[in-house]
Amino acid sequence: MIYRQPSIFRKIIEVIAVFVGLGALDQYFSLQMTDWTLNPFLFALLLFALRYGLMIGLLGFLAALVYYSLEVMWGGGDVFLLYYDTSSFMEVLFLILITIIAGLYGTSFKERYDSLRDKNEELTEENEDIKDVMSLLEDSHKSMQNRVLGSEHTLKRIYEVGKALDKPTPELVRNEAISVISDLFKVEEVAIYRVDSSRRAMRLNVRKGPEDVFPQTIFINEDHSMYRRVLTSKTVTIRTIDDKEEAPLLAGPVTLGNEVRDILLINDLEFNRLTNYEIQILSLILDWLSDRIEKSSEMVMKEEETKMWPGTHIYYKYAFDEKVALQQYREGEYDVDYSVLRLKFEGFHGMSKVEAEMILRTHLRELDVIGFDEENEEFCFLLPGTKPEHAPIVEERIRQCLYEKGVNYVQ
Repeated sequence: MIYRQPSIFRKIIEVIAVFVGLGALDQYFSLQMTDWTLNPFLFALLLFALRYGLMIGLLGFLAALVYYSLEVMWGGGDVFLLYYDTSSFMEVLFLILITIIAGLYGTSFKERYDSLRDKNEELTEENEDIKDVMSLLEDSHKSMQNRVLGSEHTLKRIYEVGKALDKPTPELVRNEAISVISDLFKVEEVAIYRVDSSRRAMRLNVRKGPEDVFPQTIFINEDHSMYRRVLTSKTVTIRTIDDKEEAPLLAGPVTLGNEVRDILLINDLEFNRLTNYEIQILSLILDWLSDRIEKSSEMVMKEEETKMWPGTHIYYKYAFDEKVALQQYREGEYDVDYSVLRLKFEGFHGMSKVEAEMILRTHLRELDVIGFDEENEEFCFLLPGTKPEHAPIVEERIRQCLYEKGVNYVQ
């Protein structure tokens, strides 16, 4: 880096000091420097003009001119001859030309130098900024690496979740999903609801938590409700201040065929888990859950057809009993109520099972299961999510429906 003097005052002091020093030496030793071919004053002018530019060079020329004038006066000569005598004037003219040329060059060089210096400083600052950013990135990388390594959502854990959801039937998939999500997100209040075909109600499928938190039926009757947003956006939704107080903290869709068929509800998730990372993990699990339910439903449907009366969705007695056994397990494991109705009818032999099912289905929910015991000539109804004390209401509705259609009900 070249010598730089940012203070204009010090530059002036340097010029004055140099020319005073040269003048003192010249006078003290009677050197007659002004007559030398290699004039020290000329070199001093060149030095200042090249180093500091035109303005300081002109200041140096003025100092040299003052000394030239004083030397003439001290020698008893006429100062005006210095400017009118051809030989003296040419020397002064030569000095000022040298000063101007060297000063212009020095100024131009200084401007180029300042430009390069500024550019270098900018590059240096940018390099420092880049170093800071790289340092931040390294720290973030280490932090994320430590977080991932110490996280509950490691690749191994996520793989275990996907493997756990690989069950043969939709009900088992939903049951396992409750256990997995409860364990993974450390929650004790989680449930899966089945969305009614009317999209105006949700029926409890499986839950973990008290009944007052997750009732058997939730009605979707407000356009601004949290559940309506889930059905519309088909994404994980968090409760807002506009939602009802009893609304869950978080709801996520389970889609089948691009339609929301189930909704996952979580009520006691810690706020420090409501991060983009956790939401993405939950969305991934819901996608897997949707895929597994869809695939297992297709497999089960093919198998279930062999357990139903031909052309209907009415189960044989043995298959109906299997459904009841599964519901008993779910009641003990997940505290999900259910009821079973068995109704005898006379005159059923005169009506096809297809006709009977068409009549019955209009007064039952999608998740209700119908079976028929041919030996005892009775219909069997499995009502998931219906408490036993509420079963008589459904029974009366079915009886009235069949009576209106001309089927004799046996008390």
